[in-house]
Amino acid sequence: MQSSSTPASSDTGELIASFRHGKGFLIFSLIFGVALLALAAFVLYLGTILPPGNEGPVGITTSRGMTMNFSSAQSVINFTSGLLAILGLCVFGLYAWHKKLRSTSYEVYEHGIARINQGQREYTPFVEIQDLYLFSSGQTVMTGLITNLAYRRTAAEPFHRVIESLKGFQEFQQMVRELHVRARMPGVLSTLESGEAVRFNCISSGQVWGKRMSGNFLKITTAPILVSAQCLEYQGSKVPMSTLRSVDLNAWTEKVVVKDENGKSVLSTIATGILSHDLFLHTLDAVFTKEAQARELA
Repeated sequence: MQSSSTPASSDTGELIASFRHGKGFLIFSLIFGVALLALAAFVLYLGTILPPGNEGPVGITTSRGMTMNFSSAQSVINFTSGLLAILGLCVFGLYAWHKKLRSTSYEVYEHGIARINQGQREYTPFVEIQDLYLFSSGQTVMTGLITNLAYRRTAAEPFHRVIESLKGFQEFQQMVRELHVRARMPGVLSTLESGEAVRFNCISSGQVWGKRMSGNFLKITTAPILVSAQCLEYQGSKVPMSTLRSVDLNAWTEKVVVKDENGKSVLSTIATGILSHDLFLHTLDAVFTKEAQARELA
């Protein structure tokens, strides 16, 4: 991406909206971590005021019937204090990780998006974004609700990921999707009219589901979908556009299914597995409309 100072407004268009991450989780985790460490210190202090005569072994039975044996009451106190301290340090680790994730803010312009992190500003025009990747993670993975957006110019670049903790994330991702389509469609139509193919990168449905459960969300293997005015090419199969009739979107299965004139599926995959899938659907719609007009004239 271009690392830059503020681009000229004639290049970016008007600023539409700014988005920043909320601080609520960070404040809560910081307070919770401090509370756990303070409680660990308090429990350890209790060990110094134990009355004499508590040197015998101690057994503790949990609600599930598991028994833990300790050599003395002091051992119980040391174990409890250490466990609380470890939990506190884990919370601080979570705080540091999320602080890094939430340190970036975004500005959405008419023609592009600016990413601002620690005073460094990177602006990317929508027209240059080849891959707009939408995916689910966290507690809502089974619903398919989009909780992450990532973008890159080409496959040679790393993705820049935006997570749901961004205030107004759903508004942000919808805005970026619409502006991306608006910026890219003129170039796509020009490419189609010249007889060339437009490339879309796709990941398999298995990868889509796997990435919902994996922490390495942005490490993906893509295969090309080539769309031209003449044919649709995917996984080595070329299907003439003149034989295609419909694109079905199923909200329950999350799939996009392209069917031919006989009702046979020639492409079936989870919609968000197609990077820049909004642009893909608009491209197919443009080609199908042109084909329908040609059939009417014939």
